[in-house]
Amino acid sequence: MTGFLASIKNIEEAKKIIDAKVDIVDLKNVDDGALGFVGLDIINKAKKTLQHHKISVTLGNNPNPNNSNTISILSKIVNKEIEYIKIGLFDKNMIDEHKVLLQKFSFAQTKPICVLFADKTFDLNILEEIINMGYQGIMIDTVNKNSKSLTEILKPSEIKKFVSITKKNKTLCGLSGSLKISDINNLKRFNPDFLGFRGQLCSNQADRSEINLNLLKKVSSAINSSII
Repeated sequence: MTGFLASIKNIEEAKKIIDAKVDIVDLKNVDDGALGFVGLDIINKAKKTLQHHKISVTLGNNPNPNNSNTISILSKIVNKEIEYIKIGLFDKNMIDEHKVLLQKFSFAQTKPICVLFADKTFDLNILEEIINMGYQGIMIDTVNKNSKSLTEILKPSEIKKFVSITKKNKTLCGLSGSLKISDINNLKRFNPDFLGFRGQLCSNQADRSEINLNLLKKVSSAINSSII
């Protein structure tokens, strides 16, 4: 069954969605690139507010994840009531640095998720390498939030193959990247583990500034509908 990941940016939004049907609450600084880091203060407060939700955290936009700042952040949040951490593969030449970073931590209770970008680094040929280095999940996103969506960039056959490879390797897989509510039924047919949303949840989808609870409920209902 496909789950619903919703990206939020602060505690006010956490309080707004506390009773909503969201499978994974993704903490992300939406004003700082594709995977902006919200900060430890918001993470700690969100954990207290969203005690009945699974939480994911994005770790920033540095092409080289094996840097002192990311290492410091990871040391403070890994295995501490954070279910998922999302690390972006912004540059395929940095794969070895991803491998080195993952070897520095024991991910007993927190799953590291590699984020590929449909408009930048998506490549079916590197999926198994990513899995073998220690990532427990892979998701597709987009870098440019004001351009084409995932479904406009990738062919249905590519999305289907992505899900098939990850499922074959018993790895979590997610699809996101400026998705619209009209994309949900088509993407659910591929049976990804979750679909991720931000812009579609906001009253102003262009600036993605504030979540609209009614829109969030519509997306949640569409994902949880048995009709595909």
